[in-house]
Order: sequence, then C-alpha cells, then structure tokens
Amino acid sequence: MKVLFLGGPWHNERHEVTPARASAALRSLPLSFTVPLPTERNGEAAEGPPPPRVGGHVTYTRRYARAGGERLPVYVAPNYQGPPRA
Repeated sequence: MKVLFLGGPWHNERHEVTPARASAALRSLPLSFTVPLPTERNGEAAEGPPPPRVGGHVTYTRRYARAGGERLPVYVAPNYQGPPRA
C-alpha cells in the first residue's frame, strides 16, 4: 500500500509499506518506519551504492489524516512542523 511520508528524507513522497495483515491493511501498518538518511559523497561518483552512514536514519511515526471524508494513514518525521494531510 502506498503511504505518504511527511518530513525527513522522504518528505511529500509516497512509498510502498507492507501491512502485517492484508485483510486489515489500514489497521496493521507498522507503528513506525525507519528510513536511512542519504549518504553524502565527496568528489567523484563511486561505483555501486554508497555505504550507509552509521546511525544515520529517520524514524517516521504512523498518524492518520482526513482527506475527502476518509481517514488515511501517513508517516510523520519527528522534525515535521506542517499540517496533517493525506
């Protein structure tokens, strides 16, 4: 299920989040979702994926926002200051 992320490295993007149970998808999404921070590269581009920074991550918390009369899940970063929206 595609869920909106607010704040952090995935701000205003929708990403696939797998619910624990397909029959109750909205209620069984994880309470939190951890995303690694993008790595910084110095100089020329290296081959392959960049190595992850140690401890560099953002933990989003699941919240709900109203949109079109529906209550939809969103994941919110700790630093997000904007209005709840879906």
